[in-house]
Parts: sequence; C-alpha cells; structure tokens
Amino acid sequence: MKLDIAINNAYEKLKKNNIKSALLDSELLLSKVINKSREFIILNIKHNVNEKDYFYFQELIKERAKGKPIAHLLGKKFFWKYEFKINGKVLIPRPDTEIIVEQVLNIYKKKNNVNFLDIGFGSGCILLSILKEREDFKATGIDISGNALKICNINAYKLGVKNRVRLFKTNVDKFSKGKYDLIISNPPY
Repeated sequence: MKLDIAINNAYEKLKKNNIKSALLDSELLLSKVINKSREFIILNIKHNVNEKDYFYFQELIKERAKGKPIAHLLGKKFFWKYEFKINGKVLIPRPDTEIIVEQVLNIYKKKNNVNFLDIGFGSGCILLSILKEREDFKATGIDISGNALKICNINAYKLGVKNRVRLFKTNVDKFSKGKYDLIISNPPY
C-alpha cells in the first residue's frame, strides 16, 4: 500500500472519531511505524508500506481513535528543548509546565552550584531540562513510582546528565536525604 493511501484512510478514521489533529497524528504514527521522518512521508507519498507495518499502523490508529494520547502512542514528548521518553504510566509533560523551568533558570541565573530537589519527578522533564541548561547544577528527585524512576533514568542517560542527578523511589514523608537550595514540584492536578 502507498503511504498516501495509508495516511488518507487513517485520517478519515480519526476524523470520524473527532480527533482534531487527525492528519498530523496519522503522519506521526506512520513515521513511527516505518521509522522515517514525517518529512520523508510528505516527500515520498507514493512509497510503499509493507503489510506488517501497515497492520501495526492500523492498530495505532485504532488506539488513537479511542482517544489514547498521541504522546503515549509515540512513546515520546518534546518538552522545553528536549525529547523525553514517556509511557502510559508517567504523565505527559505539558507546555505550561515549562514555566517552572523558565522561572528556575531566571531566578538562579547568577547562582552557581545550585542543588535542588524535585518531588514527584515523573518523566524527569523539569529537573533534567534544568540540569541540561545549567552544567553546574545538581539535582535529587523523588517519586513513589518505580516506573517513573525507570523512565527518568533513561531520559537522564539520553540527555547526558545522569552523573548530576540522584533518583529515589520514596514518599516525600519518608525522605530526609540532603539539604537543598531549592525544592520544586509539579504534582498531578
């Protein structure tokens, strides 16, 4: 099957299910399946997709049509300037949360060697983005989710900041390690 036909079929299905970003989501999911960029799909619409990949694509489209978030289907989400691995067991980073990163960087722009604590780090998007921006900062993160711990560790390695972050699976009421210049948290709401 040609890419344009696959995209069109998926678009129609998503549109019928009131997915507002039906075309974009179709392109993104197909790019995931065939492991090519969205630009490749747009520029090579007559390229063939094999049967196995098309079947997988249809499964992803079914999930999206049911309302599953595109970020969960893609397994990633961009936040601040970076791409973060996510899954259905950590919250999807939201653009409005970038304000926390912005404010920390602004308030501490003239400070060096800041040591901070992030309570409920999830995917690690806040603390890792701050660490990525400031090479002299160190962070500790706590979360009650073992899955969040795994995802954040993956993201820390991917972003090259693992040596400056300590992560703990614990409840805030049971945590008493260290002293911090700053404590941040963006709990679920």
